[in-house]
Amino acid sequence: MPKRQNSKASEPSSEKAKIAAVSGKGSTDQPSKPVSMDIDGDANMGEFEDAYDDEIEEEDMVERNEDSDGVEMMGDDDDEEEESEEVAEKTRQVYLPGDQLGEGETLQVDNSAYHMLHNMSVHWPCLSFDFVPDSLGNSRSAFPHTMYAVAGTQAERSYQNQVLLLKWSQLHRTIHDDMDDEDKDDDINDLDEDPILETKTLRHQGGVNRVRVLQSHQSPLAATWADTGKVHIWDIKQLMNTFDTPGAQVPTSAQQPMFTVASHGRTEGYAMDWNADGRLLTGDCNSQIYLTTRRNDSFVADRTAFKGHTASVEDIQWSPEEASVFATCSVDQTIKIWDVRAKNRNYALEVPNAHDSDINVISWNRKTRYLLASGGENGDFKVWDMRKWTDSNGRSTPAAEFKWHKSAITSIEWCPTDESVLAVSGADDQITLWDLAVELDAEEEARHRDAMIGSDGARRDVPAQLLFIHQGQSQIKELHWHPQIPGALASTAASGFNIFKTISV
Repeated sequence: MPKRQNSKASEPSSEKAKIAAVSGKGSTDQPSKPVSMDIDGDANMGEFEDAYDDEIEEEDMVERNEDSDGVEMMGDDDDEEEESEEVAEKTRQVYLPGDQLGEGETLQVDNSAYHMLHNMSVHWPCLSFDFVPDSLGNSRSAFPHTMYAVAGTQAERSYQNQVLLLKWSQLHRTIHDDMDDEDKDDDINDLDEDPILETKTLRHQGGVNRVRVLQSHQSPLAATWADTGKVHIWDIKQLMNTFDTPGAQVPTSAQQPMFTVASHGRTEGYAMDWNADGRLLTGDCNSQIYLTTRRNDSFVADRTAFKGHTASVEDIQWSPEEASVFATCSVDQTIKIWDVRAKNRNYALEVPNAHDSDINVISWNRKTRYLLASGGENGDFKVWDMRKWTDSNGRSTPAAEFKWHKSAITSIEWCPTDESVLAVSGADDQITLWDLAVELDAEEEARHRDAMIGSDGARRDVPAQLLFIHQGQSQIKELHWHPQIPGALASTAASGFNIFKTISV
């Protein structure tokens, strides 16, 4: 299954995000504004683009007439304006992927569907990234936002690759015409302030297949799975501190991996996950899984593999409840549950034929801890109740299954603050948000079906659980919810990063 992007990322196209987009005549081209940047180490790393220009239009003065009794009367212009608005509302259509555009029609982003929407281009595409926890507080909602992240590149040549430490700041609310006047007044002074990108770069031998950060503000560690077969562990605390401490010096030792896992030989892989206690699991394309354990200021890598899969291990997730338990998925179409304490290094439970294709990704629900989500190469994703994997006939039976995406699922992740909400990305250039708690009665179901009629009169089959569709990126590889800003997400693709927060979550 194609995963790596080995060519230089093209400049992001003028196609805007299409979530809750509407089709209408006109151009989507918008002027770009200069970007405020502070780049360290690589002037070609990337930049924020103002592809979603926020504009506040002056309200037209409404001319009013008064009758002989002094009663204020609406003029003819107001009647015409109301009529035109009614006509526009009737002809306004929500775009869904696959809908055909008419001649002269283009897609325009509906900024009212977002609380925040920013785009960052990159010099080299990143297959993977992860957020770094910060000290700015949990459950924060006030704009502008600041985020920290680590990403890894897929450069044209091996020696050009880098680990990118990122600080995204001044991430302001998206301004749109439908905002309340009070909210608009609060943000009007921010319109001329662009997002700020600050970076630190580390040389990395080989392309970076996956990045995972140990979610600890006190001692953040980053692990990078290289296409050379090595897994590098980096102590990023001092490097991250330099973003907020001007002039701080970083020792040379911090610019090199503190440990390299060589257990996989020259076999590369993608599966990787940190346990909260500092243990690291890695799975490779030759079906082998290895455990690396933290010992004070260093690590010990096991040489004995966990064996049970018969093909590439694509993803790993530690249990959020049992410190010794983890789950894996594989090209062999199975999901397996393991216990690191098992002396035979074999799996404890298995879901055979969990999908009809390679299983690319899994996500363990952190709040409802018996739920596991999985995404397949054929575009379907499933939710499993681990209390009951199979039906009475022994067949693998998911608690829920959806076939919305038209191509491979590339990333899947439960929302950390809402146990029923799930984010999914696909190779069909869609990011979808789902609320699996939505259940419609017969009357609501009928209204939902009637609302999903296209311009050609054909009924469109849209699951009631589908909350939102985000588009505008090419070759989406990975997404993550921000752990400290409820509802905020970021995604990486060949065309760059999107940082956004929708009105749906």
